[in-house]
Amino acid sequence: MIGKLQLVLYIAFCTLCSAGVTAPDLPDPSRVITDVNTDGKSVFYSGLPVPVPVVENLNGALFRLGYITERPPVSINDETDIDFYEASLENLPPLVPAGGGPAVWYIDTPPNASSPLHRTISIDIVVQLQGEIELTLDSGETRLLKTGDLTIQRAAMHAWRNPSLTEWSRMIGVMSEVQPVVVGNTTITATLPTAT
Repeated sequence: MIGKLQLVLYIAFCTLCSAGVTAPDLPDPSRVITDVNTDGKSVFYSGLPVPVPVVENLNGALFRLGYITERPPVSINDETDIDFYEASLENLPPLVPAGGGPAVWYIDTPPNASSPLHRTISIDIVVQLQGEIELTLDSGETRLLKTGDLTIQRAAMHAWRNPSLTEWSRMIGVMSEVQPVVVGNTTITATLPTAT
């Protein structure tokens, strides 16, 4: 299913502090895909179930793969992109796929849970959908993100924390690999905690 490095990346994204976590009261999100039929008319694609299923549950942090494509420009002819997505649901990709193809992830974080500091070499466009999440950088700076807030994360060393003691947090992130990041003469690398 998920390789060891991929598992470490998931754990880095949301290693939980709370024990005995149960499923959230958050509903399954719906995924609506459009298509073009043989007459050239726009239609809704009906080949996949509408709810976006949980594909990984790591100590209560729920991950859903909303969509993923190959490296741009993406072919949508003959449902090539949908076939790629369906195959990815069976054989999960890393959180940040190599090659620059975007991955859309839903991440549900339990109350009073956090991740360790970590870095991926990617640009992450993250929207807070429900609840609150605190984003802390290695500089010590912190921002509290509320429903509707947007984060553009550019290879930042960061940690996530759900400050609520009772409410789940849901965010959606569109993650895409970037070219090597160079500061001065040093190339920044991914920083992930070791698996325990």
